[in-house]
Amino acid sequence: MATEDDSRNQSVTNFYKDSVVLITGGTGFVGKVLIEKLLRCFEVSRIYLLVREKKNAKAKERLRGIFDEPIFEVIKKSNATALSNVIPIDTDFEQDQIISEHDRELLLTEVTVVFNVMASVKFNENIETALDTNVTCSKKLFDMVGEMTHIKSIVHVSTFYSNCDRACIEEQIFDDIPFGGHENILGIFTHLRKHQKKQLTPFILDKMPNSYTFSKKCAEVMIQQRYSHLPIAIFRPPIVISAYREPVPGWVDNFNGIAGMCIPLTQGNAYFARGEPDFPSHSVPVDYCVAALIAVGADPKAVPGENVPVYNFATESNSVRWGEYARLIATGCQSRLGKIFGRYAIGVTNSRIFRFLFVRWFLLQAFVADLLLLLAGNKRRNLTMAKRVLALEEAACYFALHKWTFRNDNMWRILNGLSDKERKLLDFDIDQLNWKDYFRNFLPGIRAALDRSIQRRKSFGASG
Repeated sequence: MATEDDSRNQSVTNFYKDSVVLITGGTGFVGKVLIEKLLRCFEVSRIYLLVREKKNAKAKERLRGIFDEPIFEVIKKSNATALSNVIPIDTDFEQDQIISEHDRELLLTEVTVVFNVMASVKFNENIETALDTNVTCSKKLFDMVGEMTHIKSIVHVSTFYSNCDRACIEEQIFDDIPFGGHENILGIFTHLRKHQKKQLTPFILDKMPNSYTFSKKCAEVMIQQRYSHLPIAIFRPPIVISAYREPVPGWVDNFNGIAGMCIPLTQGNAYFARGEPDFPSHSVPVDYCVAALIAVGADPKAVPGENVPVYNFATESNSVRWGEYARLIATGCQSRLGKIFGRYAIGVTNSRIFRFLFVRWFLLQAFVADLLLLLAGNKRRNLTMAKRVLALEEAACYFALHKWTFRNDNMWRILNGLSDKERKLLDFDIDQLNWKDYFRNFLPGIRAALDRSIQRRKSFGASG
């Protein structure tokens, strides 16, 4: 017979049992791991995915692409029928009604939990596009969610850096957006030409480093102003990096972040990024991020109408310093020589002169390599790749040049409330993470992702 303690300790497991989950952003890095974790570890009834058409691929076709990822191999071998519980829905966020009337009626009567993971993560996106994806699309989603008859939990995924213009990042929403808010900004932009928008952008961003962090801040304010009556919470993860243990060690599916800046190292080249070596990186493995996200979904929300609860998923005591990345990444080198010299092949520097000289050397190497390829009759690729890596780093270096104090009381409260069994099921205690062990699979994971990317391009070329 179950005791009251047993019921409390198993709250997360019980919460998701027979739940019907709706996910946006399920085709992205975090979204894929969230789907896999829910299917493998929780007895959810169904998972609905809102999926936009991309390159003429509809929702069902894009879902097949998701299931081709190696992270779903465990489920395919142990419980392949679980994949049939994932139902894709064609979605068009450019329309006022984002899905068909039939699908809408289905979701309104069935969905109990919503994870809004969709986002434009490009740091250099223009403000209009960033606000449209990260704010307006979320608004359309929550308008529909507000009509759901059985909804018990909504989690909006924001970012730890949504208030990075502040020295201390609190677990609260700050409504200090210039020009009277994002709606006024979009209204002003409708009357401006392209060059005028570009001139106005720095005044709008003010102390925010890019349109991504600014738009995520706007989304939080929009949620507080319009949807605080719903059982909604805001989850703020920091920089999300490749998987630690689940479902595949080292798995990553994109090169938008730190993985992209490590591509030169996988090809035997040196790379030195700009940053402060002693500052914490606030990076977390994607499986830790998803475990924390699931736990937040099961946490009782604040009283409707009050402040929307916010969860900062970050730690100070066990955060990798930027200067430590070189030594740790080198542990993933396959040869002993690579482990010895790998730590000198990548680094972080705050020296402008050294950085300037390195960039010139980096581009020169790429130019010479392309020249040799051209002479051999092959396609040039090195200079293009080098410029992409430098552009990625330039957009992200702000986060390596600054540090913050913060509060994470809500995340600690959730972690401390888990039973031993659920702590193992939902492992997101960053303070206990063994970074040296983690980085053994970091470089191999990037290499595997590069191999998959190359293979997909070859397959696409063959089919084309």
